[in-house]
Amino acid sequence: MFRFAYLTVAALICFTCCAPAHAATVTFFDPSQIATLVAEGTTWDKIRSNGYYYTYTRDKLFTGGIGPDPIGRYVRIPWPEGVEAQAVTTPPPGVTDYKARITLSRVDGDVFDLTAFTAKLLANTAGAGGSIEIMPLLNGEDGFNDPLYFNATGYYGQTFSYDETPNYLGSTALLKGFDTYKIGLYVDFALVGLTLEGALIPPPPGDYNTNGSVDAADYVVWRMSPNDFGGDPEGYTTWRAHFGQAAGSGSGAGTNAAVAEPATPVLLMFAAASWFLRRSRAVRGNQQLINA
Repeated sequence: MFRFAYLTVAALICFTCCAPAHAATVTFFDPSQIATLVAEGTTWDKIRSNGYYYTYTRDKLFTGGIGPDPIGRYVRIPWPEGVEAQAVTTPPPGVTDYKARITLSRVDGDVFDLTAFTAKLLANTAGAGGSIEIMPLLNGEDGFNDPLYFNATGYYGQTFSYDETPNYLGSTALLKGFDTYKIGLYVDFALVGLTLEGALIPPPPGDYNTNGSVDAADYVVWRMSPNDFGGDPEGYTTWRAHFGQAAGSGSGAGTNAAVAEPATPVLLMFAAASWFLRRSRAVRGNQQLINA
């Protein structure tokens, strides 16, 4: 029990030290970046990480031909290796095709630039040819009459990287100053590299490890860092009041900003873990005095 608790706290402290602070430029995908599921549907999921939303298609209605019940398809590029989009058996509401799609936006709805990306094919396109289509939007309106096209003709596992450099195969130079980017391909693909630039997204109150959301890991930081956060009831009250909030959501961001109370079992688990860690330090201190 003691060893488990100690390792739990140690892992969270490591996460705290490695979590990237919010900056004007965010480069995905790094092992230290945490993704939080915020919504899901029958053909899509939506996650939040470092101040940005990813909404991507999932073929959850796939049956595999073995019966009428959906079993879905397995994910080959899990976070934090990237974000995988799957062509779907049944299109999402309001969509008339079966393409794999990833939609990017900020949690605060502000504009940002899509500076660079690397896409990985999860199916062959060499026979018919293929292009990744990116349509930027501003206030719900398409930014261009037609999407920008980026060559993605190749075979399973092949990657394609694009940035602002002039390139007849595709360039991100025009993907600036929009609040949403819709990325699509007619076969499965994944984003395995992505650079986004935008205004600084300040962490919400109680986000003591500055990972963009107020969660259980922040309780550990507060509890184990009395010199930084005082270890006083005020710091705990701030964390509890904002538990579940994300960077950019604020207190008036509509229904999505509702604060979830931290569950009692979560508090008990971290309280027990921190108690064991403090006790282990005290035991080691006493042992050192004995051996001195």
